[in-house]
Amino acid sequence: MNEPIKDDAERKQVTVLFADVSGSMDLAEQEDPEEWRAIMQRFFSTLAEAVTRFEGTVDKFTGDGIMAIFGAPVAHEDHAQRACYAALQMLEDVAAYAGELRREKGLNFSTRIGINSGEVVAGAIDGGGGSSYTAIGHTVGLAQRMEALAEPGKAYLTESTAELARGYLDLHDLGEFEIKGASRPVQVFELAGVGEARSRLDRARERGFSQFVGRAAELRRLERALERASGGEATAVGVVAEPGIGKSRLYHEFAQRCRSEGLEVFEAQGQAHGKSIPFMPILQMLRSFYGIGDQDPEQLAREKIAGRSLLLDPGFADDLPLFFDFLGVPDPDRPVPRMSPERRQDALAGYLCRLVSNPSRRKILVLIVEDLHWVDEGSQAMLSGLVEGMEGTPTLVLVNYRPEHKPAWAESPRYEAIELQPLDRADTAKLLRDLAGEDPSLDGIDEPIHERTGGNPFFIEEIVRELAEAGYLQGERGAYRLAKPIEDAGVPVTVQAVLAARIDRLDPAAKHLLQVASVVGKEVSGEALWMTAGHDTETMERALAGLIEGGFLYEAEIYPERLLAFRHPLTREVAYGTQLAEQRAATHAAAARALIQLEPPERYDELSALIADHLRQGGERLEAARWSARAAHWAGHSRPRDALRLWHDVMELTAGLGEDDEVAALAIHSRLLQLQYAWRVGMSREVESRLAAEAEEIAMRQDDLHSLVLLKVATTVRPGLPHHGPTWIEAVEETIELADRSGDRHLRTAVRGAGAYAYLCVADFAGFERTLDEMLEIVDGDGSVGANIVLGSPIAWGLMGKGMVRREKLEFEEAEELFERALEAALEEEDAETASWIRSNQASLVIRRDPEAALAIARRNCELTDRLGDVFSRSLALSNLAWAQLIAEENEAALASIEESERLYREAMDNGGEMEGWRGQLRARALILVGREDEGLELAERSARIARERGMLWSYPVAMLTLARARAAAGAERVNEAFEEAERVARETGATTLLMDIEAEREQLKSAGLAAKPRF
Repeated sequence: MNEPIKDDAERKQVTVLFADVSGSMDLAEQEDPEEWRAIMQRFFSTLAEAVTRFEGTVDKFTGDGIMAIFGAPVAHEDHAQRACYAALQMLEDVAAYAGELRREKGLNFSTRIGINSGEVVAGAIDGGGGSSYTAIGHTVGLAQRMEALAEPGKAYLTESTAELARGYLDLHDLGEFEIKGASRPVQVFELAGVGEARSRLDRARERGFSQFVGRAAELRRLERALERASGGEATAVGVVAEPGIGKSRLYHEFAQRCRSEGLEVFEAQGQAHGKSIPFMPILQMLRSFYGIGDQDPEQLAREKIAGRSLLLDPGFADDLPLFFDFLGVPDPDRPVPRMSPERRQDALAGYLCRLVSNPSRRKILVLIVEDLHWVDEGSQAMLSGLVEGMEGTPTLVLVNYRPEHKPAWAESPRYEAIELQPLDRADTAKLLRDLAGEDPSLDGIDEPIHERTGGNPFFIEEIVRELAEAGYLQGERGAYRLAKPIEDAGVPVTVQAVLAARIDRLDPAAKHLLQVASVVGKEVSGEALWMTAGHDTETMERALAGLIEGGFLYEAEIYPERLLAFRHPLTREVAYGTQLAEQRAATHAAAARALIQLEPPERYDELSALIADHLRQGGERLEAARWSARAAHWAGHSRPRDALRLWHDVMELTAGLGEDDEVAALAIHSRLLQLQYAWRVGMSREVESRLAAEAEEIAMRQDDLHSLVLLKVATTVRPGLPHHGPTWIEAVEETIELADRSGDRHLRTAVRGAGAYAYLCVADFAGFERTLDEMLEIVDGDGSVGANIVLGSPIAWGLMGKGMVRREKLEFEEAEELFERALEAALEEEDAETASWIRSNQASLVIRRDPEAALAIARRNCELTDRLGDVFSRSLALSNLAWAQLIAEENEAALASIEESERLYREAMDNGGEMEGWRGQLRARALILVGREDEGLELAERSARIARERGMLWSYPVAMLTLARARAAAGAERVNEAFEEAERVARETGATTLLMDIEAEREQLKSAGLAAKPRF
């Protein structure tokens, strides 16, 4: 087991507040030091009280002011609002104190405040005299700049705070300011007062509600509860869900329906900072019940309270002084009798119950209390009494709260809980269409957003807004288009705040365990988590139970081993992001060791990429390079893009390490094998040249003939280069000679496998078969010899190539048998790449006797190569599909297939490669057959010229046959000349099957009566 990390420092999203005395030096000069100390002590106390009231932390006293943090050490999802409320309280309290000083001492005393929100590193710092908790980062400095900028008696805040507080606070935009230490002008706002918004729902209302989706079943349950209440069966309903799922929106929609039917609905809202404010939601609801406005004079408010109360029951008359006082409008003529706090609360609770349960009330009463988890204890007690005492009345009480809370009346027979679930994929897509629009560029965006947000509507809305603000989406709400991929988009700070606050409410062991799990992965075995976290079994189980009960993790599997997963992907991102790099690195390294220790060796290949990633992020570069190389070999040619990425990782991991034999081998092979994948998935010429030069330098330094031979394969022999036939063959023969000099059986096999393809492209079928026979002789039936160096399975490739030669000799049965043996070998060696080439050849063999069967094989092969991620194989499969489609007279489909084949190849390779003439003639044929004869003729001329000039004699006669067809279709001259050239080259090279096609085409043209025309 590993020791838990002791450092408590974390990355946190916070709001930082600085406040000081304006002109303190001048004021201090006017006062005796002792007098000034007393003044400042009162000032500091006033500021600290405001910070404490809103659950901030006084970070330090700055000589003439303070620095305070909101959102650390315990995160608050409303940290920006809390800081602003504290600032308003400071301004009010300091102004009152300044009035005293002005009257008593003639001092012109005032404060100025600066506020900024953003990421900091918060934790204990040891300055030599003991550690103290503080926050560090640019966010802190910018808050201090705001303080220096602020005018006396005012609070200034940055745009980042304004964005979080807008709506909740009244802000005045002061424009942009050049601030020292800021790389760009800063938008500055003055804090002018409290805004109208009290919840996220209020802010959503200001912006415009999104479409309400996915809640039909829950609305029906609320309707049924209302029906019971209307029949005198008082009912309480609690909607429970994690933040952002839509509890408040559900109640809003239901309340709107109730009001439209003439029902009275009274609402109250718990506030994250309101737990310390006694009876706040009860006061909100009663003010709503009596219709008391914020600007109502006290006399008018008392009249409203008395009027409605006495209409319900004249017996309320004696209780009115208490109620006036409770609602903040005491009657000076009727003071409240002295009573203990307990008796006072009991009396108020009794009054509230009598209001609700009064038998003279006939109307249905709908009471909604939002965010019960934030309601103070006194209000909770009053609500409990209300629920217990409303039996037999037409009352519907609706509350909502988060899973970690449980109301006192949860076991009451009048209570029903509704667990609100996240949106499903279809409803997420509906919501996204409303928020983002239906531009074609957005196709498929719902899947990653749904997966990332877990169907949480608030998170979905915030991510769309973040994507728009960060430039990933362009346009306006409901009419966006995708400007760039969204994979690297961050977590919106609003979402971070909500999730970080939940995480910080966990006990230390559970929080640490969650952070460890976020490093280990989306899913983690219980045993691996235990080993990585380093907790004892009892602590581990207790912490894990809390995480599962709190909805952070869930048991994805319990047999054969316990597998834990994050219930919400964004929770993992936030838990991961709170940790310092050093902490994460230590946990990553521990996770890698746990995997190696727990998993059996036969699973190492499968897990090698994961282990390598943990080691890389754990800072163990050489070990990470070893495991990345293992992962790259395992990915092989079946997952070429993964293999290319992993070899690139090996190259980067070994950079800068001391060059011993092992590091040099990893460095050179990582470059060589990246080059080997260039012809499969594409690579820029610049990158290819750099990799080749670096590989050659290392190989020469190490006197490594083996690597120099492979480098020659990668730079002169491999497919995908603008080859010229004769020089290509020369390069192949030179490379085979070098490989033979090395005496390395594997290298000799790999070089012949790669080089044989050149003989095929120049239509030297004898040379092609000879080279393959030499390769198969060296292999001698051992599939591991030469495997996965250039080709996955040399045996499968050799058998396929020999089958191609048999096909050219019209030995179709032998060809079919060789193809079947080749496919069996490829599948046995898990060589999906070579298997795709074999299927293409099987289709070309079957096509002559059964076009429909050939078409089915070609289509299936395209499906399989699409998963492979190999551009070379995918392009080849599409070309062969186009050929089969032409034979089956699916001409439009054939044109689409060959155009996609050409597009894929050119985008990846930056050139047409050795098969450019072959693909070009297929596209020309398709163009002719869809009636675009002139385009077809032009392309046929070009394809034939390319094949001839490059010496690609396998493609050239086929291109000439297509040119003959194109000239005939377009009514051009020299048709016979093209036929004769195609026939000549086919005879010289032994392309017997092509000779059959040429003869068949001539007969077809004769039967159409075209041969007699002069253009022949």
